Amino acid sequence: MRRIKIAMLGCGGVAHLYLPVFKYLKEAQLVALVDIDEGKAKHLAERYGVEKVYSDVEEAASDPEIDAVIVGTPPNLHAEHVEVCASSGKHILCEKPMASTVGDCQRIIDACRKNGVKLQMAHMKRFMRGNQMVKSIVDSGCMGKIFMAECHWDCAVPHLIGTYRETEEAGGGNLQDHGPHAFDLVRWWTGNDILQVSASIRIVHPQRPTEDTAVVVLEHENGMVSFYHMTRVSYGREHWQDLYRIYGTDATLVVRNDHHFPTTSLESPEIVLYRPGGCIQRYDLGHPWNLDDTVVQNNPFYNQLKAFCECILNDTEPRVTGEDGMHVMEAVIAAYVSSLKGIKVKLPFREDVDLRELFREIKERDGKNLKYDYTIDNLPKPAVSLKAPLYAFRPPRTKEKWSDEEHGMIGEAGYDALTTSLKRSCICRTRAASTTGTSERRSWRCKAEDRVELPGGLYSPKSGQLPYEG
Repeated sequence: MRRIKIAMLGCGGVAHLYLPVFKYLKEAQLVALVDIDEGKAKHLAERYGVEKVYSDVEEAASDPEIDAVIVGTPPNLHAEHVEVCASSGKHILCEKPMASTVGDCQRIIDACRKNGVKLQMAHMKRFMRGNQMVKSIVDSGCMGKIFMAECHWDCAVPHLIGTYRETEEAGGGNLQDHGPHAFDLVRWWTGNDILQVSASIRIVHPQRPTEDTAVVVLEHENGMVSFYHMTRVSYGREHWQDLYRIYGTDATLVVRNDHHFPTTSLESPEIVLYRPGGCIQRYDLGHPWNLDDTVVQNNPFYNQLKAFCECILNDTEPRVTGEDGMHVMEAVIAAYVSSLKGIKVKLPFREDVDLRELFREIKERDGKNLKYDYTIDNLPKPAVSLKAPLYAFRPPRTKEKWSDEEHGMIGEAGYDALTTSLKRSCICRTRAASTTGTSERRSWRCKAEDRVELPGGLYSPKSGQLPYEG
């Protein structure tokens, strides 16, 4: 079997998400690391057994052994690096955000099209098994017409202050960093493109040159609207919150990632479907006993890389296209313009915007209006530090094997089975409930003929999949 030989461009934080999964990939081999800081590249090369190290992108692009590259450099450099690599015939897996401007997004698309190479956007949220389950539920039609969605994304990362991810040169802060993920996920789940953007953004922390807080409203096709709350100034349990709600005329779906860090965690989100009459349906994706199998089935970077290699080997359309990446970046930049000018911005939005000047105006405005007590950053640490509590989650009492042990993805057969079953019945047929005092305990039971076998266990759309009491 031919293996795609891949180079990693950029050896910063994102490289640590990709490099560990190469040992599981049968379709690819990591052959080179590229970074302007050659010492950093050599350190990772030694750790992961990579022979070739480059400090110059053009030199790496001229290496005939390299088939494809992962572009993990700062977003304002993406277009330049893609043009160099594509012109040498290298296939492109481009990290989000796609670029700092819509013009650069178009440059990336044009370069790959001109040179006949594959371009896949690294929107890894699409490759999380829990998010794929959400897609199958929405596509089944059991929720009726989807009319609204909301996202609460709190990511308190003070260590990013001063890094390229929060600079004017990179093109934005929190919204540019996380907005492409959230916008793309809701668009993919619902199938509704973005038509209009309105937003209000803030620079709360005085040491940040770009926004750390944003509230965005997107108007979509088919009358749908979506709402996004994002901030890097957050405390408590919600400081890693990644929560979605999808509202349909017949059901509401909640997707909750506030009990772990979803980027690297192998744990699936809590997925709960609420229907009229108090019917509650939970979807659980368990893990196999073997840790390597768990990584392969649940790590989104493995699944994303595998899909990228397969589109090259089979000459098929990438799962996430350059047009997908540009569409959400249009929305992000439109949100900046909307906030500063106080207007709604329609898509497509192809204007050249001076983001540096925009952020300077916002910082001047917020510096006058917001009273941030920056002294809290310098408070003495407690003498005794308490470790975070350990949360134990009781697994379902099922012994069924995974139906797709190699890939850990929802296959076509499983997807079709789930959607067919959801369409067939949208209510729970049996529910036993007993109430004592203020506490309530309910049990749901599934008939064997109602169950649907999928990766991760049995799902019963008719009776609500809770194979244990509690």
